[in-house]
Amino acid sequence: MQLHAAGIRTGDAERILSSGECWQRQKTLLTGREVSFMKGLFRIVDMKRWYLCPQVRVADIVQLNGNIRPRSRQWWQLFRMVSQWHVDVVIVERRSFSIVAAVELDDASHLRPERRRRDILLEEVLRQAGIPLLRSHDARKLLQMTGEWLNTTGADQQSPEHRS
Repeated sequence: MQLHAAGIRTGDAERILSSGECWQRQKTLLTGREVSFMKGLFRIVDMKRWYLCPQVRVADIVQLNGNIRPRSRQWWQLFRMVSQWHVDVVIVERRSFSIVAAVELDDASHLRPERRRRDILLEEVLRQAGIPLLRSHDARKLLQMTGEWLNTTGADQQSPEHRS
């Protein structure tokens, strides 16, 4: 590995990586259910107006405001909390790439207590950031909800969270 040759100290992870083949490609980005849902979204969303971005890290669509001192202990605690989370789909306005809404298709994992905790915290993070969250466990219902939302409220890009 080139780190050592460049005179850069390596830690355990770098040594493990350089000792052999550690990584392999995931077969797909999305689960079968998520692929089916995305195909449904492609049918109902006006792709001349919106882009659909799957599996977006929450830390890439929100940022801490000025109430939290940058790089402080609180800042890192809050950042770490969201840096591991992803939302299923982020809808952005095509011309500006401004964030319009987040979409979550819940599966059985969302019934587990630790996942429920994460879902409640995610809802609050997105609420504070002003990003509408469209969520349901029923894919057909969520497709309908998303289409209706984009055709009405999404036009203004202003709406409280929609949930079913």
